Amino acid sequence: MVNLHKRQIVQNVSCNLCNDHPEDVLHAVWFCKEISSVWDSLDWFHQLVTAPPVCFRDLLARFLHYREEYRAEIFVIVAWLLWNRRNALHFGRPALPVATICGKAGSYLQGFLQAQSKVPGQSQTPIAQQWRPPDSHCFKVNFDAAVFRALHRAGIGVIVCDWNGAVLGALSSSIPLAQSVADVEALACLKAVSFAQEIGLTRVVFEGDSAIIIGALNQATGEVANYGNIIEDIRQQVGVFQFVVFSHTSRVCNSVADALAKKAKVVMVEQLWLGDIPSDIAPLVYLDIH
Repeated sequence: MVNLHKRQIVQNVSCNLCNDHPEDVLHAVWFCKEISSVWDSLDWFHQLVTAPPVCFRDLLARFLHYREEYRAEIFVIVAWLLWNRRNALHFGRPALPVATICGKAGSYLQGFLQAQSKVPGQSQTPIAQQWRPPDSHCFKVNFDAAVFRALHRAGIGVIVCDWNGAVLGALSSSIPLAQSVADVEALACLKAVSFAQEIGLTRVVFEGDSAIIIGALNQATGEVANYGNIIEDIRQQVGVFQFVVFSHTSRVCNSVADALAKKAKVVMVEQLWLGDIPSDIAPLVYLDIH
């Protein structure tokens, strides 16, 4: 509306959604109170925008320099969906409900990534495929750790899904910083095993992106390392499961557990979610590609 006013096409520059402020691009996709619930549900977005942006280019630049966990891509798609929603409402066309924007963004990004993994002239099997369990009664438990050296703390993240990808539970926990990163990763695995036991799972595939820890568990190594006692504790605890596998995965495919581990930097107490997941983590679930 501000641009149309500059071109003397309209007289009123007010936003048609809130009617409170002039509608420039930054207001339309970021500041408008009618869409604030989209960004409010993603706490980590505001960690990247600590000061109010002066223009959309300034806002976009902050995310383009952030290349972790596909958050820059999620921001771009969410902004694009909000702009298209604004135009649909302006011209009287059906518009996406605000509550569905984040989920739709995650779904679009997953589709794009899967399309990029197909190479012309080769087999059309995607490089990144949806995880398939050994059987329909098996569950997948992803774990990861984050180190906060300045705080002398570490974070642990765990996410539990069924064979169809539905989230059963999640965990974010802050612990004292261990002697090494491998120690912290081992503690994250131990926490994942304990969590799986507590919620009654019996057939589990544990996935982590630490090749050292997964290798130690699968190859009976690591006894002389600092984390050897933790590895032994894990082996003893998994004896109660009917079926258990420890599998190494890439960081890309472990983004949800990673985000939950980093969430522990803000909240020092252990947080548990059963049957759902934190709203700021939910978009990353759509990118859990295996």
